Amino acid sequence: MDHADPAMLDLVKQRLWFYQFELPDGTVTRSDIPARILEVHSTRARHLRTVIEQKVADPSRMTAIDFASHEGFFSLELAKYFASVRGYEIRTESVLAARLIAEVCGASNVDFVEADLRRLEFDPALSADFVLVFGLIYHLEDPLRVLRLAAQLTRQHILIETQVFPYDVSGIVENGAYDSQRPVTGVFALTADFPDSREGGASELALVPSLNALLWLLRHFGFEEIAVLPAAADDYEQFRRGARVIVYGRKPV
Repeated sequence: MDHADPAMLDLVKQRLWFYQFELPDGTVTRSDIPARILEVHSTRARHLRTVIEQKVADPSRMTAIDFASHEGFFSLELAKYFASVRGYEIRTESVLAARLIAEVCGASNVDFVEADLRRLEFDPALSADFVLVFGLIYHLEDPLRVLRLAAQLTRQHILIETQVFPYDVSGIVENGAYDSQRPVTGVFALTADFPDSREGGASELALVPSLNALLWLLRHFGFEEIAVLPAAADDYEQFRRGARVIVYGRKPV
C-alpha cells in the first residue's frame, strides 16, 4: 500500500471527501464534514470491526456486501477482513470516487457496482456471508423492500446502522371489523429527504423506523440472533442518546 501511483494519489488529495480516509503516505483525505460529525464514521467503523472480530468466524474465507457504499469508506474496512467485497451505490460520482480510493489504497478485493437498490432484484448468485447496511434505511421511501432484499442476500450476518424514530409504538389495528384485529409492532415516521444532496436518498420522502419495528422485521426476515449494540462512552452523541442505533443479526446455520 505504500506504492500508490503518485498521480492518482494527487487526485485523491485534491478532492473533498465525505470521509477521512487514511492514505498510503500516512496522510488523510480532506473532508468537508465538521469534525464532530466525522465521529459518526469512526463510531460505525469501531463497531463494525468489533462485530466482525467477535461474531464472524474466519471472514477471510467469506464474502461481504456493502449496501449504499457511497465513497467506499466501509467497503474498505470490510476488505481488510473478507475475501471479497461488493459495494452497491446509486450515485455515479460516488462509485467513481470509491474505485479511485480503493485503487490508491491497494484494496484489490473490493468492487463497486452502480445500482439503484430500490429496483435491484434478488438473485441468489449475488448473496454474501455478511451484509452491511449503514446510513441507508432512514433515507428510503420504501425501506421494507430494501430491508427484505438485504435479508435475502444475507447468508449469515447482517449489520444495520440507522437513525430511528424515538418512540416504540405498539397496539392493535382493526382488520375490517371491530372483532378482527392485528397487532402493531413499531412504526415508520414519514419525513422529507434531500435527493439533491450528496448525503440524501434517491427521493424526496423517507420513512424512518422505530427500533421495535426494525427488530420485528429482522425476526420476520429469518434472523435468529438479534442484538442492539450498546453505545460506548466515546461513541458519537446520537448513539449515546439512542437516536441512532447499530443492530446485528445472524441467521441460523
